[in-house]
This record gives sequence, structure tokens and C-alpha cells, in this order.
Amino acid sequence: MADRRSNRDVAPILQTWMAAVAPPRAPERLLEEAFARTMTARQLRVYPWHVVRLGRRGGSSGNRIGGIAFIGVAVAVAIAVAAGLVVRPGQNISGQPTPSLTPPSPSPSPSPPASAVPFPSAVVVEPTIAIPVTGPITIATDGSSVWLFTATGDLVRIDPQTNAVAASVKLTPATDAYQSLAGNQTGLWVTDWDTNQLLRFEPRTLRSVTTIDMGSQPKGVLVTGSAVWIANTRGGSVQRIDPKTNKIAKTIPVGPTGPSGPNWLAQGSGSIWVGIPNSGSVVRISETTNAIEATIAIPGPASPCGGLAAGTTAIWITSCDGGNLVTQIDPATNAVVGTIDLGGRGYTFAMIADRPWISPTDGQIVRVDPVRHVVDRVIAPGTGFSGGGDVVAAAGSLWVIDGAANRVLRLPIAAFGG
Repeated sequence: MADRRSNRDVAPILQTWMAAVAPPRAPERLLEEAFARTMTARQLRVYPWHVVRLGRRGGSSGNRIGGIAFIGVAVAVAIAVAAGLVVRPGQNISGQPTPSLTPPSPSPSPSPPASAVPFPSAVVVEPTIAIPVTGPITIATDGSSVWLFTATGDLVRIDPQTNAVAASVKLTPATDAYQSLAGNQTGLWVTDWDTNQLLRFEPRTLRSVTTIDMGSQPKGVLVTGSAVWIANTRGGSVQRIDPKTNKIAKTIPVGPTGPSGPNWLAQGSGSIWVGIPNSGSVVRISETTNAIEATIAIPGPASPCGGLAAGTTAIWITSCDGGNLVTQIDPATNAVVGTIDLGGRGYTFAMIADRPWISPTDGQIVRVDPVRHVVDRVIAPGTGFSGGGDVVAAAGSLWVIDGAANRVLRLPIAAFGG
């Protein structure tokens, strides 16, 4: 997670692992890796196991023993989950009937395993330019402008005419807690997880316009023609903002409150779509009436906590940081129709010619076929590209974050069929 925007909620990653593995014995290497990543991930605040690390700086032996005991309990719980001794997410422990999702989604048509359908050979496409940006995390566009948010708390606008940074502002505090951004010609919007606020900026100068108090831990943000939509991760809701008044026009409950609630958003087929990890579903909301139109269960081991994209015939959602899977939904039937293995972790999509492109962490950019449910085209953008970054289509190009190299690549859109 450290090389990507801060996820904040680790529950979706653990749920994905629990659903996929359930080994006969404790997966020691996986537990060690997960614990190591947890200890170093920058989104963490203060947790009991920090006592162990503080002990190296003069903490008491009693504190170190307490920290070690806590770690032992955490590992025991993980092993118990794998062995089926602990209630898994979604199990009903209240004794009351669990309401079924509406409308019910049929089982997805089986997708061929990655080993059965090998990826096509990669086509090398040299970038038009590589623009240096320190610590890029998130990229957004309205089709012409390109905005970035960085790990150092910088909000940046790139001018596609000059291929250079045209405006930049340092947000305070300088943190990666600014989860998401989206904009158009009337405003650029940024969610601030820590302060439960939505920040509005002038899209060209990046001058601060206003700050709006939101629900509980706002994360995904989406700008449409008449509204701004916010996913409240721990508030179990999606909020609609009127950009004319900068006020909350509607709060729409979409799932349970608490960790791992609504994450990211997309617009398509006259609806707003939001992924909700703690209910294992994607919720469809009417863009005009704000009513919930469908709740679509996402079958494991995929998990609905990644980026979404909408085409004319399909809705796409990636899984959590620990997963390689993309789920395809048919908006005509509100049913899951396929699950695709990217071969690496991917996060957000760019739609080009009604087809989704995404960059997995294996250093490529791939296209998914909505009919065969497989990767059918692979682009390798020059040398030294690590992959795994956000992608957007803007100003006749595809733009992709190459975070490991502290740069943003611009590639000719003709290579992607656009």
C-alpha cells in the first residue's frame, strides 16, 4: 500500500486473503509479509505493536512484552480465521434473517484462468514525454486538464499544451490523507480523510475556494454535470453536493457504517456506482432521483474496493491492494458476468473506445475484452516502467503514473485504439 494512495482500511485486504486461501496450516510467510508491510505502511497512525519498535528507543521491557503479546494474539486470530474458527465477514451471528441483496446476481460465467489464456505479446510504445513529479499518487482529468496529487501533499496541474507543471499548491498538513480528486472546468475537488472535509479549488490556478464538512472519512469523489458525489468510507453513505451552493444536497445510505465502507465511484448508464467492501457489493444509485436501483454481490475472491469505470455495456471494478482481479458487471441486468486476472495489482481504469485500460504492477498497460473476459492487448511503455499507477485519457493521450520513477508518462492514444 505504501506505493499507492493510502487505503486506510486494511479489512478489505484481509477479507480477500481469507476468502482465497483458508490453508490447512498457518501461512507463516504471508503473515510475516503482511505484518512487515503493516509496520512500514505510511497510512498507519499509532497502534499497540508500535510499543515493540519504541522499545528500541528506550521503552521498558514490560511495554515490549505487552506489544509482543498483542502480536501473538493477532497472529492467533488470523490462524483461527484461516481454520474457520472465527466468523467471516458477511456471516450472520445475530440469529436474525439476513436480507438478500436486491436484485440477486446470478453466478458469474466462469472466466478462464490466466494460465489457460496467456496474455498477448507486449507492444512497445515509447512515451511522448516523461514529466518529472515527486511522489505522484493520484491522477484525474476532465478530458482536457490533468491534475495530480502527490505523497508530499502537493496538488499539481499539468498543462497538456506544454507538458509541464503549470500550477502547484502545497496542502496543509503535507500528508497522503487527501484520498481522491476529481474536477471539471468549474471546480477541482479533493477529499481529506483526516479532517472529514471536502476541499474545493479553482481548477486552473489551484486557488482554494471553500471547505465543506462531510461525513465519516470521505474517500472517493466524482464530478458529474450537476453534482459532486462523495463516498464516506466509515459513514456507510454517498453524499451529493450541489456545486452551486457548496452544500450537501442529499445523503444516501448504501451500507453499514464502520470500517471498509464505500470507497470509489463511477458514472455510467444514468447511474452512480459505488464499491462497498464491508458488504461485498457494488451499489447502483439513480443520478436523478438518488434512489438505490440495485445492490450487486461481488463473488469472492474478488473484492469491491478498487477503482471503477463505466462503459456503454459494462461496469468495471478492481479488487483491493492485495488482489489481481477485475470484476465485470452488465448494467442491463445488474449481474456479474466475468472475473479477470490481471496478473498484477491494478487500481484505476482509462476508458478508450469503450474499452477499459489498466496498469498492473507487472510494468505494463493492458486492455480487457468485455466479451471473452480476458486481457487481449498489452502495451509496454518504454523501459524502466514499474506499473501499478493510475491512468487517464486526456488531450489525445493516455497518461499513466510511474510512481517508482517519480514521473508521469504521456503516450499517444492511437496505440490504444483511440
